[in-house]
Amino acid sequence: MNRIVAALPLLGLASLSFAAEKSFPVHERRVIVDDGASRVEPRTTYQPFSVEVVGEDGADKPESSRSGRPFVAAAPGERYSLRLHNPLPVRVAVTLTVDGLNSISGKPSGIADGQKWLLEPFSTVVIRGWQVDQGESRRFFFTDKPKSYAKWREGQLGKDLSANCGVIGAAFFWNQAELDRYYEANPEYRYTTRYPWRLQPANGPYAADEANLAGSAAPRGAAEPRRQEAGTGMGERESHPTTEVAFDFDTGMYSLDQAIVIYYDFAPRPPSPNPFPALSYAPEMPTTPGVY
Repeated sequence: MNRIVAALPLLGLASLSFAAEKSFPVHERRVIVDDGASRVEPRTTYQPFSVEVVGEDGADKPESSRSGRPFVAAAPGERYSLRLHNPLPVRVAVTLTVDGLNSISGKPSGIADGQKWLLEPFSTVVIRGWQVDQGESRRFFFTDKPKSYAKWREGQLGKDLSANCGVIGAAFFWNQAELDRYYEANPEYRYTTRYPWRLQPANGPYAADEANLAGSAAPRGAAEPRRQEAGTGMGERESHPTTEVAFDFDTGMYSLDQAIVIYYDFAPRPPSPNPFPALSYAPEMPTTPGVY
């Protein structure tokens, strides 16, 4: 079991609406109490972990699809935020990267290593920028690739980092024993029809319907391959207090195909047809002797 130090945002809770979503299998040991008799019922449910790209106007940015992944069109200079949602009844740690760089440390980050954001049970947290110290962050904004934070870090570290511009990644992790303890402490009560008035729902979420949740969210239409031009810059400084806590995780998204991945780039410029192009005279052909 791994031990990490997670950064916990103290501010930034927001309402939830889903965007890029990953239905991930979660193994549960539900405790069922049938007419006073207790038993353990193992289940696998598919829970909707999600990340949303929130524009400067506070609205979720629309998504299409690129290479089978969600794709967001970037606007040069636009500030944006990332909204993370935890659907579990226990804490989760999230590795969040922008352009391949950890959003807390600013270093290249793998899926399970690096610093993580800690989300409380059933919570939503908004990350608005790069965390530069314990109390402040600097805003995410879309910019040209040569002006990106990754390009600047490339010069510092001597590595080709800007090659990873145009991608946001999030991987969620939790402690299986903590999840088991939650269901032990919150059993699901069932009664026979002799006591219909005593029916009551379980504490915690109902099992998600695997058929309804299978697959990732909302690819809509194919995007044509094109040269990637956008990156994320480091904008103005703002208050974002955090605290560090110890957290053990042993379960979650350990591979790229399990993680949430969102691509972004500047929208291709549409053609600008001119109904009155510049007028000119008919060009003359070269004169050939004997031909009129």
